[in-house]
Amino acid sequence: MQKHSNLTTLFILALSTLMLSCGTISNPDFSPTSLDRLADKMRVEILNSPSDIDLSKMHNIYYVASDGNDANDGLSAEKPIKSINKINSLDLQSGDCILFRRGDTWRGNIKAREGVTYSAYGKGAKPNIFGSPCDAAKEGTWTKTEVENVYVYDRELPHDIGTMVFNHGQECAFKVMIIRQENGPSLHIETKEPFASYKDLKRDLDFYHDYKDAKRIYLYSAKGNPAERFESIELLTKGHIISACSNVHIDNLCIKYCGSHGIGSGTASNLSVTNCEMGWIGGSIQAEDIFGRNHPTRYGNAIEIYGGCDNFIVTGCYIYQVYDAAITHQHQGDVEQQLVMKNILYSNNLIEDCVYSIEYFLGRKDTPQTHYMENILISNNIMRRAGYGWGKQRPDKQTPAHIKSWSHHINHATNFLIANNIIDRSTHDLLNITAAQKQWLPTLNNNIYIQHRNAKAGSMGYEVATYNFDDSTAGILKHLFNEENPTIIFAEE
Repeated sequence: MQKHSNLTTLFILALSTLMLSCGTISNPDFSPTSLDRLADKMRVEILNSPSDIDLSKMHNIYYVASDGNDANDGLSAEKPIKSINKINSLDLQSGDCILFRRGDTWRGNIKAREGVTYSAYGKGAKPNIFGSPCDAAKEGTWTKTEVENVYVYDRELPHDIGTMVFNHGQECAFKVMIIRQENGPSLHIETKEPFASYKDLKRDLDFYHDYKDAKRIYLYSAKGNPAERFESIELLTKGHIISACSNVHIDNLCIKYCGSHGIGSGTASNLSVTNCEMGWIGGSIQAEDIFGRNHPTRYGNAIEIYGGCDNFIVTGCYIYQVYDAAITHQHQGDVEQQLVMKNILYSNNLIEDCVYSIEYFLGRKDTPQTHYMENILISNNIMRRAGYGWGKQRPDKQTPAHIKSWSHHINHATNFLIANNIIDRSTHDLLNITAAQKQWLPTLNNNIYIQHRNAKAGSMGYEVATYNFDDSTAGILKHLFNEENPTIIFAEE
């Protein structure tokens, strides 16, 4: 695969000057209309980005097309292979490359191999890799149940569905989970009305998934049969679309519709994600009984490393409508062996309508000698509307933030810079940036902050105080994070 640039040198240079060239977002006009235009321009550029993989440095190059044939060897564009199952069965070696034909669509889960590059060839839109097993408006049958306006889908679905997306994102369903009470009836997670099964569905586009017993989904549709009401219905099925590992490059793919992570990895080095579109991700049940809750816990990030990392790069991506985080490196830190997160770069990404734009955390135990983060650069991103997307279904409404570190972790970090980003509105915290000691907090520089006056600026600092977004915000950011050049903008109501 392609070698990464020397990130350590990049971090040293950036941190020594605390100034980066702003690139795409230099000197923007801050009116809402101009900011929309700026985001639109960035979105178009990402959606139309070329594949710049140097194929001359690849070993074997395999071509994949939706009208290919798995009997082919796939070593030429004229004889492509067809399926994800075939890709997963190939005896891939480090230096190999998988190219998907632009404009085509696949459904399934890719098991990435160490040292392999996954990208696109041809002309047109990015290749689609969907976690949804089918378009449920075109395949399978929706049948009326004995309950008025409640329909059941006839296909067995044993893996939990995070939500259903209608007409390519025009609407999505609300997943009903059950609150268990020791004394009293079980309740609807949102309305708090009694709820025990699909028979208690009452609101339009509420759905209940009985994935343990009947293995069916039930949808309340007040406007008739779902297959007639909608042109498309995508099912966000539990499971990662791409299970990643070390020395993998994922480039120019459209990764959508899954209930877990779009790209998920454990401890990894040299993992890069570039020029991808990722949307409508997450919402499946992580576990029934964790965190002391009396209801199931949902999860799902677009790109996640859970564990240590070295050279983790996410650049030039458009990420939207994610139940949890667009991008995250995280670990509880509750392991004895060393766990280090270093040389991390998140830059030139457009992130919209996710609960968290960028999330990070490390450590429940104070083990700074063996558990730490270093050389982290978050720059030139446009992050918009944290908590405004479909993740508002969460029962915990007080969590959204564009930068989310969680205040119950140690977060020991050095050489950590957040610079030249546009950070635009949140339904809760604009920023949640904390660490156990002041010197472990990141440095902020030259960012643009947009939020409603007197809304939440965030929970911040090593003593973890909560601040409102007002005329004092610039001074607070300077005091906590050495932010010398903030632009503070009060959003219109």
